[in-house]
Amino acid sequence: MANNRINKYVGTIAFGALLAMMPGCTDTWDDHYNIDDSALTGTATLWDVIKSNPNYSRFADIVQHTKYYKDDTHPVSTYSYADILKGGQINTIWVPDNSALTEEEYQKWMSMLTSDTEGNSNNGYNVQQQFIGNHIALWRHNISEPGVDTVKMINGKNLEFDKTNSTLGGIALGEYNIPTANGVMHILKGVAPFHYNFYESLKFRDEQTKLGKYVVSKDTTYFSTASSIEGLPDENGNPTYVDSVYHTSNRLFETRSYLPEEGRQNWQMAEKCFGANINNEDSAFVMLMPTDAAWDAAYEKLKDAYKYATIYVDKTKGDLGTNHTYKNLDADSLQKMSIEMDMVAPLVFNIHKQPKINGDKMWTLEDFMQDGGERAEYLLNTYGDTLRNVGDWKKSSLFEGVKPMVMSNGIAYEVPAWNFPVQYYMPDVEVEIENTGQFYNMEGNKYKVGSGSMRYSFSNEAFRDITDVFGKVSNGNFYHLDAPGPTAAPKVEIKLLGNNPNAYVPNAQVMSGKYDIQVVVVPRWYIELANSSRIDEKFYSIIDTLVNEEDITDTTFVRGNEIDMDYVVKLASQSKYKFKTQISYNNNATKDKNSTSVTNTYEGIKEVEVEKDGVMSLDTIAVGVDTITVAEDFEFPYSYKNMRFSYPTLYIEGSTGKNDAKNGFVYDIVIDKIILKRKTGM
Repeated sequence: MANNRINKYVGTIAFGALLAMMPGCTDTWDDHYNIDDSALTGTATLWDVIKSNPNYSRFADIVQHTKYYKDDTHPVSTYSYADILKGGQINTIWVPDNSALTEEEYQKWMSMLTSDTEGNSNNGYNVQQQFIGNHIALWRHNISEPGVDTVKMINGKNLEFDKTNSTLGGIALGEYNIPTANGVMHILKGVAPFHYNFYESLKFRDEQTKLGKYVVSKDTTYFSTASSIEGLPDENGNPTYVDSVYHTSNRLFETRSYLPEEGRQNWQMAEKCFGANINNEDSAFVMLMPTDAAWDAAYEKLKDAYKYATIYVDKTKGDLGTNHTYKNLDADSLQKMSIEMDMVAPLVFNIHKQPKINGDKMWTLEDFMQDGGERAEYLLNTYGDTLRNVGDWKKSSLFEGVKPMVMSNGIAYEVPAWNFPVQYYMPDVEVEIENTGQFYNMEGNKYKVGSGSMRYSFSNEAFRDITDVFGKVSNGNFYHLDAPGPTAAPKVEIKLLGNNPNAYVPNAQVMSGKYDIQVVVVPRWYIELANSSRIDEKFYSIIDTLVNEEDITDTTFVRGNEIDMDYVVKLASQSKYKFKTQISYNNNATKDKNSTSVTNTYEGIKEVEVEKDGVMSLDTIAVGVDTITVAEDFEFPYSYKNMRFSYPTLYIEGSTGKNDAKNGFVYDIVIDKIILKRKTGM
């Protein structure tokens, strides 16, 4: 018996535990896997049986011309699958006979092997993966009793071996349980079906798409010293290897965000990834695969919102009281990287992570193909985005009009359009300032608020009869910017980084283009509500018939203590706000540009027309929570999308003077959030 050894392949396409026996390298194979001939009814090897039968001549011809590949770029030129099938490893092989393997199919595989000798190594590797490796499995798989097994083939694919009906992957067997010295053989009446997984489809298609080129560009193949078998040193004392093992990984697969171990401090953007191993045969994914036309159209649609500067101020350093500026950046490269990874990251969905159908049934791939997941409350991609119906856009529109393609680990939709909603790729930026991490630590005394400044928790539900009239606060919180002194005003600068967990895109960043910039202010008397121990009894009353701005009517109350609307108006009239705002933004200079300062006013009350006893008159009511536009159609010339160190800021300073204070203006300000509503590209 020939000396053989085990070589475990781990690479781009997982062979699982494919064991390739390389003659003459080591004796460890016979030591651990010596065949006991007395336990076998067959004495010839698998290869002996195949080559001796003229009915298998086409298959035999392909086998002996197919080299063994460690991965798609590293063949072992002196070792074929004939050597494997006559070696010591126990295998099961399902052989298509000549009537099952047509002349056309035979010529196709042989042509690929011929071109492989001319330097096209992928062709030989594809024969191994798509044909030879799809008919061989490790160890014996006999038909001894009824049942269905899932067999892992040596190309990593899972095929159903139905012993009850004698089929492999739905293909009927002719003869079966043919014994040999190193395994068992079955004869197929057809060719075992092969399906690409998502990664293989993107990498090995006849015409690779732009999406495929992008994904494959993230491959890294490296030589593994630890896994390789070292031989004698060369004449210079350097190590040589009798078996060289290579590992290939793709950084898009294992994480949602990639930064290199070395030099990461110079990467302006963390690279977005799938966060899903689309090469995993044991998963169930749904993936959108944009055509080249869809790729180009999406790029064109996005590029105006992805205009980058060559200079960015590192605001994270400013938080530490220092200054740093990145200069001479390649704006075109930043644009290309940012757009492409934003196009690719949201494309994959794990079927097992989608919300249950109607709250109780887990999704299957078959369920999903019925309506593109429309019955789900939302779709969750592997990057972590939650996609919900919004406006006229429906989740299922991502998959409409496209016939799904069956992959070995899910279903693919080769879509003619990258059809994500505009609210996803050009979102509003919503900043909840009660997260004090949103305050930018400025130089001098700009960051100046009173000791009473604090975040307040607020229950819209507990005070719903008030908030239904005067407005709710976002996420049950607001922030009180208290005056630093009796007649002084607070001064703060706020990072314009999205952080609203209920926004369509919670972590949205400012992009190039126009926005309306809004400040949502809260009535100062809401602090009275939040501090329940100080609330006057009248605030506990429950309104049965609510009052609104257009139709002021008499109110009916459930309890005897009425809310005194005149009292609320009095509170509101004595807690007006006046404040200045200014935007700091990138203008492609070593220091961010400041916009013109604008003064804004919140009056707290307003007059409305009401009818009483048939007579129209003016009545004064409290405004409540209000949205104030502090900059309309403000244009950011350069994008911050995906930038790690840079962002614009909004400066807010109370501007109440002594004369204003006499007219009901206060020095402090109560703010719920900042909203930047996207205007262009929508």
